[in-house]
Amino acid sequence: MRTSALGLALVASVALAEEPSTRLELQVPFEVTLVGLTWGVRPELLIRPGEAGTVSRVRVAVGVFAGKDQVFLPLSVGYRAVFRQGRLVQPAVGAGLELQHRLVSDLAAVRQFGVYVEGGVGFSVTPRLSFGLMVSLDLMLVGGPGIGLGPRLFAGWRF
Repeated sequence: MRTSALGLALVASVALAEEPSTRLELQVPFEVTLVGLTWGVRPELLIRPGEAGTVSRVRVAVGVFAGKDQVFLPLSVGYRAVFRQGRLVQPAVGAGLELQHRLVSDLAAVRQFGVYVEGGVGFSVTPRLSFGLMVSLDLMLVGGPGIGLGPRLFAGWRF
């Protein structure tokens, strides 16, 4: 009895550690921008371009945020590296380009273009479901210089 329970626990832990053979992950993060104080969601599609087990992901994200005096619409394209796949804790870092649209009350629409860097950690609950925290730092270069900081909590599903 004891041996079969130990064997069952070992099989279950190996099954949870295996990464599913998926190329896509959808993450739906809730984010707060600390500069401009807006909040909302920024759904992300992560595409694995290589073989299973590679850390590389192409990231495409679009967000809708609202604040007291503005609506903020960012569009991002970038790269994310996800480490320790198949493990409970999965650190991640990334960088990319971002186009931002801001609709500020009593002003004309503002469009800015720049770069972002991000870092954080995900927690794999099952081979397909994860939760985590990412923090992004934006540096706008065109359309008005600016800097932004936004923590985001996410839920992700691999399919």
